[in-house]
Amino acid sequence: MRSFPSLGCVNAALVSLYFVPVWGADALRALTSPYHGFEDRAQATAASYFRQLFDFGLDGLVHTSHVLAGVKFVVAIALAAYLIDFARAVVVRREPNRETLDVALLLAGTAIMIWAWPALGSGNAELIRLHASQFLLLTGAMIVITVERQIEQSEPASSRVATLAHEREAERRAGAATAQSCVPAAASPGDHLRFAQVTSAAVRANRHQEA
Repeated sequence: MRSFPSLGCVNAALVSLYFVPVWGADALRALTSPYHGFEDRAQATAASYFRQLFDFGLDGLVHTSHVLAGVKFVVAIALAAYLIDFARAVVVRREPNRETLDVALLLAGTAIMIWAWPALGSGNAELIRLHASQFLLLTGAMIVITVERQIEQSEPASSRVATLAHEREAERRAGAATAQSCVPAAASPGDHLRFAQVTSAAVRANRHQEA
């Protein structure tokens, strides 16, 4: 466990610092506007696209605009929750909660796809650039986090392999030392003489008993 947030978490926090005020302000403006957010070109384009896609009426168009604004507001709240968790992680020197980060990034990615598709269909270059920039910001953070987690998963496996190799080497050395300790030392000439005397005495005793 790291004592400080990783690079991916810091990158996600920086991305959240952009999306929280931008999307939060857009959502509140659309929800509180007397024109239901249609003065915003991106909001009007997305609402009109889904109204035509599902064949909604005029009331359906207004409800669609409110739903889209609500989606943006929920994503802004999720990213704000991650920012709070990130700030607490920095203070107490721990990693941010992965579940909070994953949920926030998943909601943000889904919302960007919902808003980017109508912009691509409209052919408006300004809206396309805006959503493309937001998409690149978010996907960049996701890629960094994914690479970091893959590295974290590969590090324990490599450490286990190294530990197993060290254990096998230690067992081999211990076995070699045990085998060497079991080998008797070379006998001296005195040992040979005593062995011969004991053997000859035993032979004479056996002959005496047979006689």
